Amino acid sequence: MQRTKLVQEIIGKAIEPNGFKLSLVDRRLWLFMKQTEELKQEIAIQLFSKDSIRLSFSTNAFGHRTVYGTAFAKDGEPKGDIFDAYRFGNEEEFIGLLEYFKKIIFDYGFEALEKMSIPTTEIRPTKETNRYLFENHDELNIRHREMFGINESTTSDEIFTIINNYLTQTQGQAFEDVKETLIGLAAVAGSVLVDISGGDWVWDSNSNICWVSNKAKYPTKCCPLVIIIDCWRDNTGNVINRLNYYYKLLKKT
Repeated sequence: MQRTKLVQEIIGKAIEPNGFKLSLVDRRLWLFMKQTEELKQEIAIQLFSKDSIRLSFSTNAFGHRTVYGTAFAKDGEPKGDIFDAYRFGNEEEFIGLLEYFKKIIFDYGFEALEKMSIPTTEIRPTKETNRYLFENHDELNIRHREMFGINESTTSDEIFTIINNYLTQTQGQAFEDVKETLIGLAAVAGSVLVDISGGDWVWDSNSNICWVSNKAKYPTKCCPLVIIIDCWRDNTGNVINRLNYYYKLLKKT
């Protein structure tokens, strides 16, 4: 069964006029992407097991999770399994599922992708804030350590508690009024993680995110800016746990 040829013939050619092109093919995945400036929309056909495939929709807009084709199944239509995949037994059934996926894409998928292309909130890290942190993390770290009385003897637990206290104390304030300090505290948290891991700050040009990464063969990455802004916005109270999780994960052995 020439699965790639079938996927391209049935799905690829149908959605190409809508701007989607096959961007990735491997043994278990066919990924179609449409990119306009910084926005990426993706339609994926995944060979989930040797005899099942699933359809998914995703974007890189903030706050949206992957949506699977099973979300659009109507009464009397196949529902898929617990992994949102559909089983096939032969080439004819594989083709039948691709035709069914094509129907889902045109009936519901394109509309879903448009809705998923709008960020769920403006209180979020942006490309600009990530880039600002990446380019100025040293200066921001020094300035905000002085601001919060953090010195060389201050432990990581104490630093994370200081960050948590600021997030708690500023609840209810306007995001623009605290944004600079949140970025600065991300620089402080990031410096702690860099020190413990022996890693560095890195810029991911694909996702426009500023990471702290160790230097392992398979690096562990953390984005302190996402953690701090998320915890401030959602008032979760778990910033200490989240930072400690990466502290332990990144710690040099």
